[in-house]
Amino acid sequence: MTNKEQNASENETQKEAESKEENKSSVAEPTSDRVEEKEDSSKKEVNSEEEPQSEASRIKELAKALEDTKRRYLTALADYQNLQKRTAKEKAESRDRGVFDFLKKLLPVMDTLDKVMEICAKSEIDKKVMDGLEMFSIQFSDMLTKEGLKEIEAMGKKFDPNCQEAMMNQSIPDKEDDEVIQVFEKGYTFKDQVLRCAKVVVNKK
Repeated sequence: MTNKEQNASENETQKEAESKEENKSSVAEPTSDRVEEKEDSSKKEVNSEEEPQSEASRIKELAKALEDTKRRYLTALADYQNLQKRTAKEKAESRDRGVFDFLKKLLPVMDTLDKVMEICAKSEIDKKVMDGLEMFSIQFSDMLTKEGLKEIEAMGKKFDPNCQEAMMNQSIPDKEDDEVIQVFEKGYTFKDQVLRCAKVVVNKK
């Protein structure tokens, strides 16, 4: 074999080897692509599983936050309502104390008016003047009654030390024991509170 023929044969052998290598690389490349596709699909599956879980956890967190907000709102509302009630109660009590003190100072005026009415009833006074005094006394008493003032009924009742003060005792056979037989000074209450005890005479057998 000549040198030329030998060189040509070596070139062909080298070309065949190179073509085989190219074929191998071309076959290997699709395999790597398939592997990458499998990895991508597995990642997608994992992500698809994680998404519902994360969404569910977000819903739980939002529900918990909503419940906390609702609880805080109800607590604040209850505190506000209690404050309103307490403020209204304190305001009413303050007003009642003021009225109580005022009525207590007004009692001597009422006693004087009662004495004037008694004197006028026993003396000869013009009827128009007497009618005017009676009208004034009635209107004055009605106004105080609306404010909560109430006269303590004592005459003919059994003596009650809680709202009556015994000034003296007398013995009258036809009267009950511990019966009030005379009232020296009227007693009054203001909204179930004793404003002044009635000063009375009590029968004792």
